[in-house]
Amino acid sequence: MHYMSNYLIVFLLSTVILFTSCTKDQTDQLNAKAIGKIEQTTTINFVGHWLGEGDREYLVRNIAREYELQNQNIKINLKFPEEIYYDKLDRKSNEKYTSKVIMEGITDWDILRINGEYSEVMAICKDPDWAKKHLVDFSQIEEFRKGTIPELLTDEAKAQWNGIIPGPWLEGQYWALWCNNKVAQKVGIQVKQFGMTFDDFAEYIKAVDQYNKNHPEDFIAPVYESYVWKTAMAIAVNLYGSLLNDRDEFLSNTITEKRLNAWEKTLEAIESISKYKPLKPDWRTTEWSTTTGSLINEKCLFYVNGSWMYNIWMGIDNQKTLNCMPAEFPGFLPLKFYPGAYQVTWGVLKNAPHRDEAVKFLLAMNKPSMAESWTRTTKCPTGIKGDLSNIAFGADQFENFSAHIQKNYGTKTFRYFESSAWFLDDKHSSTPNYFDEVIEGKMSAKEAITKIRNSIGK
Repeated sequence: MHYMSNYLIVFLLSTVILFTSCTKDQTDQLNAKAIGKIEQTTTINFVGHWLGEGDREYLVRNIAREYELQNQNIKINLKFPEEIYYDKLDRKSNEKYTSKVIMEGITDWDILRINGEYSEVMAICKDPDWAKKHLVDFSQIEEFRKGTIPELLTDEAKAQWNGIIPGPWLEGQYWALWCNNKVAQKVGIQVKQFGMTFDDFAEYIKAVDQYNKNHPEDFIAPVYESYVWKTAMAIAVNLYGSLLNDRDEFLSNTITEKRLNAWEKTLEAIESISKYKPLKPDWRTTEWSTTTGSLINEKCLFYVNGSWMYNIWMGIDNQKTLNCMPAEFPGFLPLKFYPGAYQVTWGVLKNAPHRDEAVKFLLAMNKPSMAESWTRTTKCPTGIKGDLSNIAFGADQFENFSAHIQKNYGTKTFRYFESSAWFLDDKHSSTPNYFDEVIEGKMSAKEAITKIRNSIGK
């Protein structure tokens, strides 16, 4: 009996030792796996966008945070251009940086901010195939195609990047004749948000001029402008386009009498309002970066720019932003097409250190949930499929504008900033159009069109 007790004790001790040994081995294995997992964490280096632009900045930061939470083995090193290379006085900073990376072939960044810069980078690199050679083509990925609206998978859409699609079409935008309603009330007018004619526009400019004559101590610029990024000419572009009434002809690379005559009539209209001093007097020495608060601070009646200004102004003062309204550009005739576009904001370099993980990150962005977040946050359209990507909330003047433009023009848009030679052709794209001189009253429309015809041999 005593012998059996000793045997039982030995057995129990052996079992404990064996169990302890096994537990230690399993713990070591688990620790090894955990250590291995930590060692395998991938950091995606991501150049962001929209720093200081209110909710758009927060949207980008949230994209990075949520992806990290959903993918514990991934870290997102988010840095904005302003923290790396961007010079606010040089609007070509992004293009120059992208070109440098492309030409040197060396980068620590997996995702670059490319932001619709194909033409600019091509000019610097002197290579029309730079995007094909150096950026991942998302159009070859089925998951991407399923999450993108069909009109942005066409050959016409790919032509923007010379045959590829380098990332999600997150950002959509429309240009607008932004108006401050408090200023309009001050000068005694009510600006039409839609259906504005040239005669309406001329009356608005005249009203501001009269106010300035009566209140010289409280000067208001009819249209705010700067020399670094001239945008006021978009008014003339849309007037001209309304006369042609045909998008294909408007964008054709051919000089015709009809196009020249339409531009002459546009200049004549601009000349008729030049006596009201439409532009900010010192615009030729004004940096664009100093004008961003001009509209919300009631320094002008109109401010010409894209729908993205909503977020820039919300980042400055959300209450003052509510006084502003995006208005449809005026036309001689009802407009049949409108300035707007979708653009690819980010691209993945083929030689990126973590290319595959960077692609997965951008694909995760190309989802209905992101489409809904984008439209709610920015009041702008997006190329990502989603139940709310066709903006139709109608909750305020901003959503009303985007809903109206989408409904009335659909895909009948044009990329204003890529149409600098819209009444000429490539051969004569550097020929001045003399809009600035005519609107300042320094040249008549007849003088301008004569100079243009002499320059092009017409």
